[in-house]
Formats: sequence, structure tokens, C-alpha cells
Amino acid sequence: MKKYLAVALGVMTCTSMVVTGCSSASVEETTDDTAVESSLEASAQAVAEVSTEEAAVAGASKEMEDGESEGTDLAALVEGYDLVYGTVNLPYADFYYGEINSLEPEFDAQAADLEAADAIEAAGFEAEGMYDAVTSATNSKSTRYEQTYFEENGDGANILGVANVNVAISKALYDDAKAQIEAGAECANALLEIVENMTVADEMPAEFKVIGSDGTLSATVGNTTVPSEAEASFTSISAWGNYQISVEGIELDAATIQGGLLVTSDGTVYGLEHNDNLWLSAGEIAFAVEEFTEPHGNTPSYQRFADIQGKTITKVIYMIANGDDIEIDTDFFVNLQLDDEYGITGDEEVTYSAEGTAVNYELNVPEDTDYVLSAISFGRSKMDISTVEAADGVITLPADFKPGSYSFSFEDEQYAGLKFTTLVESGLKDGDVTFNGETFEINSEDFTAADYITNLSSVSINGEPVKGKGLSAILFDENGNLNLDAEMTSGDETVALFPEGDSYEVTIEATAYPSVSFTVER
Repeated sequence: MKKYLAVALGVMTCTSMVVTGCSSASVEETTDDTAVESSLEASAQAVAEVSTEEAAVAGASKEMEDGESEGTDLAALVEGYDLVYGTVNLPYADFYYGEINSLEPEFDAQAADLEAADAIEAAGFEAEGMYDAVTSATNSKSTRYEQTYFEENGDGANILGVANVNVAISKALYDDAKAQIEAGAECANALLEIVENMTVADEMPAEFKVIGSDGTLSATVGNTTVPSEAEASFTSISAWGNYQISVEGIELDAATIQGGLLVTSDGTVYGLEHNDNLWLSAGEIAFAVEEFTEPHGNTPSYQRFADIQGKTITKVIYMIANGDDIEIDTDFFVNLQLDDEYGITGDEEVTYSAEGTAVNYELNVPEDTDYVLSAISFGRSKMDISTVEAADGVITLPADFKPGSYSFSFEDEQYAGLKFTTLVESGLKDGDVTFNGETFEINSEDFTAADYITNLSSVSINGEPVKGKGLSAILFDENGNLNLDAEMTSGDETVALFPEGDSYEVTIEATAYPSVSFTVER
């Protein structure tokens, strides 16, 4: 059974946004997997018809210009209608059905249609991987999305949908639904359950979905902003999905994001779910089109995006609680995924050379491709590749690409990107790196103490690991000198790493370099 009531832990305040819309036709209920897949593809490509209600909405709005808001006058839009407002928790399927189908608000509904089939179920929206609950392998992050409601599941959590969504319903329909609930009537759709769990509000909210007589909810009625300063980029190389969108130039707050939409040039709309696609790092969005496992062990749902390959994403829309939607115009071609037989291989480990470090690679790709080296990452930092050569299966790194772990990305206009990782070893042996009491001395003209601490991977003091972010900056200055006054924060407590009056055995490990052990006297 769907869960509309806020019974799970961590329910937060939420609301909705724009009258957004794009296409989708209904999908007939079936138990045959092939038929479901076929119906869902047809659903994603159909275009919804424009209704007279849509014309009324358009008439209440001014033309939206770049950087401005769509000035929908909600009071004028609902004038003459007797409406009841409130909030209710909505599963993702119910929340997105109206957005994807451009469902118009039924402001003047008179009576509950108890016999109307559940359109959301029939459309396949509740099928696995479509708009069902999000299962997370951990509950540490998945319970921090403030616009969702969830239930804990062992060490993980199930994010059930969007919390406290603003809704409106005609007074006549509301009264009839309440009477039917009181009488114990049976209902083939979700209408009575939604009304029963609705919390009535005293006034019209800034935005809302309209509950229809058949238990569906309209696309959200509200305003949209197109910020001219927003900059979005797209890649088919990501640890978090087959594709990733990054948005910069505008301020985004994950605590206010109810959901999101991707709109493609053929008019199809795809809804985004928290933890699968929308993250606490609000400027980043990822999605998968096939089975995928991300670094935390989660397997994001991919079925609802299965037909997006080869399309062009023209809009990215953030749905903001109690605020304007944020709409970003884009032109992102969704590269085709390669078959399993294709890929890239490269050296797993090479030795640094100041004359140019050679990294061998081999591309196994279709003949109609033109893959080029597009990016190199050193850890999490993007490198300037303007002086890097890549030809005839060899990448030559200049002298300033010091030892460490590098990721090499290759991209093609038509097909998805490829990546491999190489460890560039220093070539130094045990004893070539020592500590003189203040800083590191390295038996090589090619490397400095600063190079060494940049690759710091672990620290132990008196045999106990020191854990925390930014250890390099805490323990050493930019020249590699040890900070004897280094402190770590643990909760509300600040702890000195080298208190006076004692000696300390320190072991430092750095990626691609020999480890170093030394004694510190205070």
C-alpha cells in the first residue's frame, strides 16, 4: 500500500512549484515484462494535449524572459473557484505523474470518481525503477533530504517520496470525499486516501498541486525563474551514474529541493529522485540508463531513463519548496552507451620521468568513433591538459605532473566516455625520504617536501591512526614543515596532536612515495 501519511522518521516541511508539463500517455496494466517495457516507451514519447485549462493558466501569466520569473497571478487564476488548501505526503509516482503528463488542474471538480482506475498504477509509474521508493544502502545521508519522508530499513533507509506537498482541492470534491470516507466507501484510486491524510491549511500557499476527482494531482501551479547566470555542464563519465550534470553560477540549497525534471527535445519529461539523482551537493545531478553501482554501494534506478540515450536534454528544472522553480536551458546530447565488448585499458602503474612520463593505453571502440583525451584528474583535482600529448596509444605527461594517482578521460561526440586510472610512482626506494626534525628531505632533485605531503594518505601517532579531513594542512605548512601545535577537533573538543612534555612516534604514508617514520620530541 502507498504511504501518504507522515509516519516515518524525519519528515520535514515541503512544498511544490511550477505548472510544468510534458508528455506521456497512459500505460495499460499488465503482468508481462515486455509489454510493460513497450508501454512505458510509448508513454515517454506521447505528447499531452493542451486543454482549455492550460489556456487559462497561460492567460494568468506574463511571458517569461531570461533571468525573470513567470509572473503567475495565483489569486486571479483561482478566482471564482471554492478551494480547500492543505499539505500531504506524496509518493514519487503521485508527485511526478502530473508533471510528466502536463496534467491540468481540475478546479471545479464536483464529486469523487470512486470507480476510476488508478491512473498512476496503470501508467506503470510504480514499477521497479520507475517512480518507486528509493532504497539506500546507508541511512546517514539518505535521511538528510529535508523535502522527503522515509522509513529506516536496518542500516539503510527507504525514501518514500516528497513530504508535505502543498495541495488544493475543490470544496465540493473535498466535502464529497470526506463523506465517502465517513461512510466507509471503497475507492479504486488514491483519492480518499490522499484526502484522509491531508492536513488542511488556512490560506492559499505560494504554489500547489490540484487534487482531481480520480485521485491524480495536477502539475504544480506556481512560478518559474530562468537565471541567466546559471552555467550547466554535462558528462558521460561519472562515479555516480552513467551521466552527470553540474550546475554552477547560482545558489542552490538541497534543503529546499523537492524534486527535479529533465526535459528533452522530443517533449519527454523525466523526474528525478533524491539520493538516486538529486544529492546533498545540490549543483550535481546524476542518472543511469543501465545497471550501475556507485561508490557508496547504492544501485540507482535506471528503468525510467532507459530511452533517453540519443536524445538532447533541453531543460533542467529544480523544483523548489515554497519558491520559484529554477529552469536552466541546456543543449546536452545523451551519448550512447557502448556494448560490453568495447572499452579502454591502460597502464596500471608507471614510473615518473622529468623528461616526460609515458602512459600507454589502448582503445577498443566502434570504427565510427573519434575518442580524444578530454580530461585528466589528479585525485579530485582537474589538471590543465594543454601541455599533455596523447597520440598513437601513448599519453606523455610533462614534468609538473608529479607522482600520484591519475584518471584519464576520453570522450566522443556520439558515444559515452571512457576512463582508466594509472598510478605514477616516484621510483624512490625506502630511505630516500627522511625527516630532519622540521621537514622532509628527499633524495631526488625532481621532488620537494610539498610534493610529498600533497600525496599524504595516512598518519599514525604512537601506533594510533589519525583520522580527519585535511590532515596535510593540519600537520604541515605549504613548504612541508611539521606543525608541532597541530590540533584536531572531535565534536566540541579540540585535541593537541603533540602535547608538550612527551615524545611521539610518527608514521607517514604518501601515495606513490616510500613511507617515513620518525620521532617528535616536545
